[in-house]
Amino acid sequence: MKFITSFLLSIDKATKLDVFKLRCCLADNNLYEGIGNDMSYFACMWITLAVERKVKKLHLKMSYYDCLRIPDSLFVCDSLEELELSLDLADDDFVEVRPEKVNLPKLKRLRLSNIAIHEDYMKKIVNGCPVLECLDACCCSIVTRDVFFGGLKRLSVICCDFDCLDISRMVPGLEYLFLAGVTIDDISSNKMHKLTEARITCHGIEEGMECDVLGSLVNVEVLEFISISLMDVLEKALQKSLIFDKLRRLTLGDCCMNCAFGFLSSLLEHTPKLETLTLLHGFLLEECCKVNGDHGQNSREKIEWFRCKCLKKVEIFCTASDSVPELVERVKLSTLGLNEVLVVVSTR
Repeated sequence: MKFITSFLLSIDKATKLDVFKLRCCLADNNLYEGIGNDMSYFACMWITLAVERKVKKLHLKMSYYDCLRIPDSLFVCDSLEELELSLDLADDDFVEVRPEKVNLPKLKRLRLSNIAIHEDYMKKIVNGCPVLECLDACCCSIVTRDVFFGGLKRLSVICCDFDCLDISRMVPGLEYLFLAGVTIDDISSNKMHKLTEARITCHGIEEGMECDVLGSLVNVEVLEFISISLMDVLEKALQKSLIFDKLRRLTLGDCCMNCAFGFLSSLLEHTPKLETLTLLHGFLLEECCKVNGDHGQNSREKIEWFRCKCLKKVEIFCTASDSVPELVERVKLSTLGLNEVLVVVSTR
């Protein structure tokens, strides 16, 4: 600890740090006789020293048992362009961040993990980061009811607890969206006009809930959608006759390849510029088909052709029990410009 402190002190304050990464585990005081307090003290000092040396990228990953005070200087660093803040408690609880003041005029990317930020403090962070373009949140609890990210372009949310995830209102200029570990019902259905790429892995639709998530994604060029409720979501989109006239790459996950493929044929009619189609097998849906006794016997009569003239590549990730030959045959016969059909069979 003394070596790191001495090294940082040896760097003249006029010298600017490009990157400072700190990873440490702050020990349990009950087991290590006060070492935890020492580590907390030194970690706070190291962060302050890095800030004083005009650090541009600061990555902090710390696990601890007792309370760790994040120095106020971290949130008023006028040189900081990228901040990663990952704080783990021993009991897997969220770590609350309560900055008194936030002034990060150059911060473009913010990564948060295991952080809890209440509404008032979230507003401070948003207002204090005027050029923020990218926000990554993993396992966080964030209140966003009245939060507005005017300049945010990229948003990644993984297994987070949001009180309100109205993305189209929160981030009107969003260009890239990644969501994982969320429920479909939490996702706004309002159209996101600037969104070009969306990757969504979500849980199923709760009983009695309406879902129109694809209605907000009609302008995307790249779409990855994985959900146990995939069929229900696609059916909703087809009922509304949504046209994805900019979509070039489409990945669909939790596809049941032992069911009728009529939904896929209908969907491709609504993606006139699609070039690459990827289908991922759905193991949970496979069990549903076994229970319902549907093994694809009606697939041939339901699919006459795939109307998708621009399709060049099809990737199918399946199991040995899937009715893939039927699907491949239909794709090849109906898509004249197709260059490649890749089939990967899992042994599961």
